[in-house]
Amino acid sequence: MTENTGEYRDSMEMDFTGRNFYEEYAWECDLANGVITFNQEWQKRLGYSAEAVKPGMDGWKSLIHPDDRERTIKSLMDYIEGRSEKYEAIYRIKARDGKDVWVLSSGKALRTDKSGKITRVGGVQRLISDIETVELNLRERKKELEFFFAFSKLIDDCGDSLEKICAGLTELLPKAFFDSEHTGVEIVYRDGVYSSKNLLKDSRFIRKPLKRDVEEIGSISVYYPGYRDVRFLSEEDRVLSSIAERLGKIAIRIENSKALKESEELFKVTLASVGDAVLATDAFGIVTFVNGTSCEMLGLEMQKILGRHVNSVMHIFNELTGEPAEIPVDRVLSSGRKVGLANHTCLKSENGKIYFIADAASPIVMENGEIVGVVMNFRDVTSEKERERRILESEEKFRHLIENMIGGMIILYSDDGGKTFKVRDIKSGISGLHFDRESVGGKDIGEVLPAISSTSLSAAIESVWESGKPLALDPIYYDDGVLKGWWENYIYRLPSGDVVTLNYNVTERKELEEFQRLSHSNLVELSKSVASRNFDLQSFMEKAVETVGRMLRVDRAGIYMLNENSEFDIRLLYEVSADKISSNAGRAMDQKLAEKYLSHIKDRRVLSIENVLEENIEDLFIRSLIDVQVYGILDIPLRIKGEIIGSLYCDMRGPRSWSYEERSFAASVGDILTMALEEDRLVRSEMRYRNMFEASSAMMVLIDPDSGRIVDSNPVACDFYGYGREEMRQRYTSHLGLGDLEMMSDIKNGRSRRFTTRHLLAGGEIRDLEIFVGPVEIDGKMLLNCIVNDITDRVNAENKVRETMVELERSLKDTVMLISKIVEARDPYTAGHQANVSRLAGEIAEKMGLDKKRVQWVKTAGMLHDIGKVSIPAEILSKPGKLNELEWSLIKNHPLLGREILSEVYLGGPISEIVLQHHEKMNGSGYPNGLKGEEILLEARIIAVADVIEAMSSHRPYRASRGLEEAIREIVMNSGELYDPAVVKACIQILESGFNLSGK
Repeated sequence: MTENTGEYRDSMEMDFTGRNFYEEYAWECDLANGVITFNQEWQKRLGYSAEAVKPGMDGWKSLIHPDDRERTIKSLMDYIEGRSEKYEAIYRIKARDGKDVWVLSSGKALRTDKSGKITRVGGVQRLISDIETVELNLRERKKELEFFFAFSKLIDDCGDSLEKICAGLTELLPKAFFDSEHTGVEIVYRDGVYSSKNLLKDSRFIRKPLKRDVEEIGSISVYYPGYRDVRFLSEEDRVLSSIAERLGKIAIRIENSKALKESEELFKVTLASVGDAVLATDAFGIVTFVNGTSCEMLGLEMQKILGRHVNSVMHIFNELTGEPAEIPVDRVLSSGRKVGLANHTCLKSENGKIYFIADAASPIVMENGEIVGVVMNFRDVTSEKERERRILESEEKFRHLIENMIGGMIILYSDDGGKTFKVRDIKSGISGLHFDRESVGGKDIGEVLPAISSTSLSAAIESVWESGKPLALDPIYYDDGVLKGWWENYIYRLPSGDVVTLNYNVTERKELEEFQRLSHSNLVELSKSVASRNFDLQSFMEKAVETVGRMLRVDRAGIYMLNENSEFDIRLLYEVSADKISSNAGRAMDQKLAEKYLSHIKDRRVLSIENVLEENIEDLFIRSLIDVQVYGILDIPLRIKGEIIGSLYCDMRGPRSWSYEERSFAASVGDILTMALEEDRLVRSEMRYRNMFEASSAMMVLIDPDSGRIVDSNPVACDFYGYGREEMRQRYTSHLGLGDLEMMSDIKNGRSRRFTTRHLLAGGEIRDLEIFVGPVEIDGKMLLNCIVNDITDRVNAENKVRETMVELERSLKDTVMLISKIVEARDPYTAGHQANVSRLAGEIAEKMGLDKKRVQWVKTAGMLHDIGKVSIPAEILSKPGKLNELEWSLIKNHPLLGREILSEVYLGGPISEIVLQHHEKMNGSGYPNGLKGEEILLEARIIAVADVIEAMSSHRPYRASRGLEEAIREIVMNSGELYDPAVVKACIQILESGFNLSGK
């Protein structure tokens, strides 16, 4: 787009028809009086009479063309006031017939005052003829030619520097315009702006765009802030258009030239330095180019490859059959399409070395479509083949571990930035629940587990996905109508970005914990009821039966009582589903059946049958249960002074497994119920309590809370502890092996409690006990009544549960280690490096006298010191050539990444800080934080030395092993400068003692 704020005036629009080129007329201006006069011949020539033109300045101005007036007057005033050395102006003046006549006016000073100021000026007016107009036009064309010549020279002098061309043009271009003194130029190109010196922008300007095809890449603008009546010439507009067009082409040429040079240089450097082998041929298969990697893999020098046919320097065969394989050059030349090698292709080098290779060949096509050659690129994939094999093995081990782990696992991924999560793999940790892993793969987790959004697990998955920090959730309750229960979840993010949740079904544990809490509360409440002054046996028995029925969730619970005829009556019956208690519900067993029932319970504390149908159905009692459709029972004999007086029973209309805790709870209620029956029989007297104490089948001990002395113990307790009654009375709680008195300190204030402890029996055996303690007043003294329950079997069972949890933790650790090994497979050259560093560093730590805990820190940090490299692309880790700055900066960042990964995991010590500092040096030249001397953890200084020894002694893709001797020379030479001298000394002693770095 062209912009112009003024009208163009054409320099050829001058009418001199019929006028003589040599006609001149005089004029004179008296500045003191403001009078300007012209001779009569001049007035006559213009068609005016002598009186028609007023002699004043205003009369002259009125005749000048409006477009020329300001400029002409300014030229005269510049001369009079000394700003110009001469006066000369070309302008149009109006003749009597209305036509504009072009005149050339010139003049000089005729008189000055004493100060030298001009007071009178005079000169001639010349009517310009056609010939002179041509001369003026020629001068303008010469002016343009001189400008274009200067512009061409500027381009030659500046070469490809567009900045210099633009800067020079801003000073050169004004000279091509009529009033160069007041003309300014501004050039805008891309992000650069170039302007004439002292540029004054004005509303009068011409702007021409600089274009690359249809894209505007800049502009060139000419501003004229001079005389208001001056307009741009049309010729000047054409000149500017020409300059803009040429400058645009120059800019495009320079841009293309730079891009081409950069592309050529980049192409050469890329081919020379690329890790892949590159080989090019002409249209006849003759090799025209090879890079260094090609030479190395072919086993030939470059001179021996160039100029030969590709088939004579490259020998490939099929890995599986050993048959020669086709080199695809001829096929590419004939088809004009890209061709790749088949799988299992190997290259045999001239030196006999075999490479597994991946290859592609593409045609080199000219703009006219002619195929002039082929370019082949092939690379050594031997290490990738080995890595694939190792990954497949690791994945198989990982899969085996998943299939056999105790808990469940869900692997999730997100393809929408964490908004939703889909199942990649799943294994149920809930017995009896199995997922079709093929069918649920790729489904939204909300479809697989519909109720997950109502739990904290959903938010935890999102948090771990965003932050990368692992989380361990408190058990959550899940219920979607089909799947329900308590889950314990551990959530972490894999390096791939997938989120893994390990879940363990802890429903049984949670239910057990809740059952233990409620059972303790109920037993304490029942014990208090027995000791209450307002004790009522009937109310207590109803409460006991209701408690057992509700806690054990049975169909029916009640109390059988043996009558004087040796028959069992139903004293209480509680129908749990109806929440109804009936008293004296009738006869339960006649003498014959009661006798059989007594034979089942007489030697037991608890009679439990899980499935009646699996018992001897010929048994009278078993057959009676089947007759009333009872298939599971839990009965507690009630004894007073060793004699059975009845039983607390629980019936199920279907088979039922009874847990240890359920049996213990029912037995404890039976003991308390027995105490209540005894309490009732002794009519609340002190003797009644004594008799109850003596006759109770439960172990009971009376203790003085002030001294801890055992005041008395019942026969059952004496038998259990293995002491006579008098021996027991001479003992204190401390004699039993533990300080139980501290646990009973607050019971004197009227509060009861339950606690577990361990007691030493007379025979030396230690048993685990559960003790219910409550205050009791005897002979006016407050004593502690302890009901002792042997829970050794239960504790053993709990220990087994804890061992199972340890196994779970070990499985978790094995899972993490296996995932770490899968990650390690990304860099096969450093496989075993961390283990070797861990071993050597541990030996150094022990040699330096560190305690066992710190030695373990060193070993653990050694195993994990390069874990930060999991975030570094495998191509960089296994790159055979020298790393560039960007790649090296990524490598140097791995201690920070390692610290980030480990900081949220508790590993028993400052492992993450040791990993962070293991590349720091004593003189502060290490990374990432440039720590010095004692600022570096000793454990990190040990890892640094072990790392150098192992790394220099091992092979790397970019160099061969330097050997142990050079590694030792390195740490000795830089001892105190880079490495801790004490660590270096200990390391050398270990190596000289025959320590094997490989661990073999």
